[in-house]
Amino acid sequence: MAQTINAREVSDKHRQTVADYVGDMAALESHIEEALDRQLTEVKDDSVAMAAVRDFHDMVKQHRDTLKAMEEQTEKTIGAPIKEAGAALIGKAAGIIDLLRTEGISKGLRDDYAAFSLAAISYSMLHTTATALGDSRVASLAERHLRDHADAIMRINEIMPGVVMRELEKDGHRADDTAVEATREAVLRSWQQR
Repeated sequence: MAQTINAREVSDKHRQTVADYVGDMAALESHIEEALDRQLTEVKDDSVAMAAVRDFHDMVKQHRDTLKAMEEQTEKTIGAPIKEAGAALIGKAAGIIDLLRTEGISKGLRDDYAAFSLAAISYSMLHTTATALGDSRVASLAERHLRDHADAIMRINEIMPGVVMRELEKDGHRADDTAVEATREAVLRSWQQR
């Protein structure tokens, strides 16, 4: 009988740990969405950046909504509130990224890159935790969201040189437009050499 209770306690502890991570990710995606909300008005002068930021916003909002739904289901299952300490810490990290924002579309995209990198490594942690503790549903979700953030990072890599070039030209610089393709190739080589 003692072994059955102990196994249930372990199971409850596993579910609580996974639930805490899910809550942390919901908080992080919410903070990133808030920053992207503000950024939507900042990128309106660059149609390429505007399309990307709109897609990023939709992705992050969908992630947040999915995580919130999962969080509510988990709370019903374990019957305990989600801990706020981890969510607060991740929220502070996202807030620091938001504080770095300065004028300029390229600088906003740079900050998005940093936020998406934070989300990607956080989803890697969630995937590890969920897999290790036997929650394949959360592990699968973490992998999908990790892939989305990796795709967003690669999209920023692709569009950033053009955004920077357009900003230089807008500021009156006579810039060598071969820099866009040269930078894209340099970024591609850098990622392929891992």
